[in-house]
Amino acid sequence: MTCRRCGICCTRHQAYVRQEDIRRITAFLGITETDWQTLYDDPRWEYNDFRLIRHINGACAFLKYENGLASCSIYAVRPECCSDWQPGAERRECRDGMERGK
Repeated sequence: MTCRRCGICCTRHQAYVRQEDIRRITAFLGITETDWQTLYDDPRWEYNDFRLIRHINGACAFLKYENGLASCSIYAVRPECCSDWQPGAERRECRDGMERGK
């Protein structure tokens, strides 16, 4: 199934990032790791080797909409969990996106 770019997955899940993801994203954004912590790190969650990206207004901080389609402002350097996401009819998020798009 091709992604319909509804963005529902980015509203229902928080992307986790490892330190190497954070380094790659901060370099891409041209910010420091302190900036990252202030702007994008979800301070409520800290696990052994990964952090969660903060949700802002109910969605991933990097989710943007252009002409009604969801897009990721860090797509080129998105976390591994995001690049591994495969849309499919078996996923509730995708089914909801298909319903919303009717």
